[in-house]
Amino acid sequence: MTQNQTPKIHATWPPGCYGSYVIQSIYAYSNLSTASEIIIDPTGSSHTFRDSDERKKYFEYDNDLSDKNDIIIGPDHGHELDYFVNQFTKTKNQFCKTGDIREYVEHLFPGYKLKFTKNWSIKEEWATREWISFWILDFLTTGYKHNDNCNVLVSKLFDENEDVFPMEITRLIKKLGLSVVADIDTIKINHQKWKTHQRFHNLQKRCDKWISEILNTQEDTESPCVTVIDEAYVQNRLRSHGYGIRCFGLNTFPKTSNELRQLLYKESQDDTAKTEDC
Repeated sequence: MTQNQTPKIHATWPPGCYGSYVIQSIYAYSNLSTASEIIIDPTGSSHTFRDSDERKKYFEYDNDLSDKNDIIIGPDHGHELDYFVNQFTKTKNQFCKTGDIREYVEHLFPGYKLKFTKNWSIKEEWATREWISFWILDFLTTGYKHNDNCNVLVSKLFDENEDVFPMEITRLIKKLGLSVVADIDTIKINHQKWKTHQRFHNLQKRCDKWISEILNTQEDTESPCVTVIDEAYVQNRLRSHGYGIRCFGLNTFPKTSNELRQLLYKESQDDTAKTEDC
């Protein structure tokens, strides 16, 4: 493929799996571009490139994960929460006026508003968190399945070996019939800058570690949660261990282990003690 050819490169990835960054890197470091520069948005996204004329000229993308795509980016097990929170924080304002999770989920699930009204009498943060906690794990499991046909795993973007990403991106460029024009040092420098903006990487592991500390130690550690989504994940995982949270009216989630411990109860307790529990 050359600059004068019309067929576009088709790329696909699950929501939040950094696909815009991958196609920007393919563009910047190949003969499609005249410079080896990348754009990192304040949120850490590559959506400025995604919406650019250059992207529209050379790339098409979707989240359908069809095997017919030229580039298929695959998720890694144990990072599903990372991807969903990454997607939400970087795109929420595209789909809702206020950035509210309720409006965002309504975009993902058109029947959400009706179901929320039907099942919950109070539309507050605590109720939204509670509702998310019941479906979050199934959503992550079904939405971020392993793909045997993927060309690159997200983990390659975060490998501690600085040589891995340059090797992966140059391999993809050559796979597409393009030429690599950027030098490896430039790719490494740009990629390191990008990585410093990706604050949701390993979020799921941080949440799992915090849950383990809460249940198995007396340490008082800070919550890793940054959105109502990961708060709901923590609530879900605690429930799987037999613990509920006294969350009625809990619109501000606990910031430390000790604060959360004070709200926990064993779900085997007498139901009469749960009048204000979730």
